[in-house]
Amino acid sequence: MSGAMTRLPRLAAWLLAALLVTATFATVRSQAQDKQSIADSTITQHVQSAIDQDRVLAKLHIEVRTDEGMVNLTGFVRSLDDIARAGTLARAVRGVSGVTNRLQVANRPSQA
Repeated sequence: MSGAMTRLPRLAAWLLAALLVTATFATVRSQAQDKQSIADSTITQHVQSAIDQDRVLAKLHIEVRTDEGMVNLTGFVRSLDDIARAGTLARAVRGVSGVTNRLQVANRPSQA
């Protein structure tokens, strides 16, 4: 009976380790499914809404498209700060897996 008693703690340790590993994978899978479950059209709407609510960016024409969670920003803005600001807003939207920021600073006519 003493042999069975020494194996019991080892068995319990193995079971605990297996449960921890399983829980970790379940959490990662759940997070991945959560990101995939958000439709691209919903992500696009949320990014566009965030841009439209920004007092600086709302005045500019920024096009938003989403493909499998990847947001593409195109259009013309007034400054490099506007480009960074739009990218930051897009990345903050739930479900966005990445942002391709192709915004460009609009050429201004020379004042000569």
